[in-house]
Amino acid sequence: MTVKWIGKRMMLGILVLFILSFLSFFIMHAGPGSSATAYYGGNAQMLSAAEKERISRAFALDRPIIAQYGTWLKGTVQGNLGMSAKEGRPVAEILAERLPNTLLLVGVSLFFIVMGSIWLGMEAGMRPGSLLDKGLSTFSIASSSIPAFWLGILFIYLFSVQLGILPSSGMQTIGGDGGFTDKLKHLVMPAAVTILTHVGVYARFLQDSVKMEIRSYYVKTARANGVSEREIRRGVLRNAFIPYLNYLGLSIPSFFGGSVIVESLFSWAGLGQLLAKSVMTKDYPLLMGGIMLTGVIVVISLFVIDMLMFVLNPKLRKKELGV
Repeated sequence: MTVKWIGKRMMLGILVLFILSFLSFFIMHAGPGSSATAYYGGNAQMLSAAEKERISRAFALDRPIIAQYGTWLKGTVQGNLGMSAKEGRPVAEILAERLPNTLLLVGVSLFFIVMGSIWLGMEAGMRPGSLLDKGLSTFSIASSSIPAFWLGILFIYLFSVQLGILPSSGMQTIGGDGGFTDKLKHLVMPAAVTILTHVGVYARFLQDSVKMEIRSYYVKTARANGVSEREIRRGVLRNAFIPYLNYLGLSIPSFFGGSVIVESLFSWAGLGQLLAKSVMTKDYPLLMGGIMLTGVIVVISLFVIDMLMFVLNPKLRKKELGV
C-alpha cells in the first residue's frame, strides 16, 4: 500500500462528499414549501409578510441558492455546521448526541450479519444440492423481499403486544436507569429486523462464490492429491471472500439508508430518526449535517474496505502498483 494509493482514495472520498453536499443542498431547497418554515415553527401562519421577510434576511434565506450553498460549505469546511432551525442548538452538538446510538445499532447488526452470512454461505456453498443449500436460497429471497417496516410491525405485535417480553420503542424504559440490560432489551428488535432483512442476501452472495470456487480446477487438483478438506475450505473461503467483501462495501450506503426506517419505527434516537424528523420540519441545517455525517461514515467504511481488498487481493495490488 503506497502513499499515492492512499492519497488517491482520500481525494476520491472528498470528491464524493462534495458532490453529495451539492446535490443534497439543491434538491432539498427545490422541494415544495418555504425553507424558512422550520424557523417560523407553529406560528408561521400568524406572521406578517414583513416579519417573514425580516426572518429570512436574518438567516440569509433571501439570498440566491448558490450563495447560501457557498456560505454553508465555507462554514462546514471550518467545522461550523450551523444552528438547528427547530431546536436552536448547534448542529454538531445534536449530531454528537445521536451518532453513538446509530453506531451501536449498525455496529451490532453488521457484526451478526457478517458472521452469520459467512457461516451460512460457506456451509451451504460447500454442500451443493443439500437441504441447507436450497433452504438458504429460499431464505435469501424472503430476506430481501420482506420490507423492514412490515417485519418491525410484526415483531412489535408479537414480542411487545402479545408476549410482552420486549419493549416496543425507545432506547430505555421510562423511569428506568438506562443501564446495559435495559438498553440491550430495546436494541434486540431493531437489530433483529436489520439483521434478518440483510443476512440472507449476503449469505447468498457468498454461497454462489463458494460454489464457483469448488468447481474450479485447483480444488479438484487439491482433492486428487489428498489435501485435507479443512485446507480446501480455507482456500475456498479466502478466494470467495474477496468478491464478498467487495459486495459488502458497495452495499454499505443502502445499509445506512435502511436504518432510517428502522430507527423511525422503533423510535431509536439515532441519525436515521433525526434525518426523518428534519425532513418533516424542513430543518435544513440539521438535515445537511446529518446527511454529511452519514456520508463521511460511508466514505470511511468504503476506504477501510478498499484497504482490506488491497491487502487480500494480489491482482489488485499488481494493478494499483503497476507491477
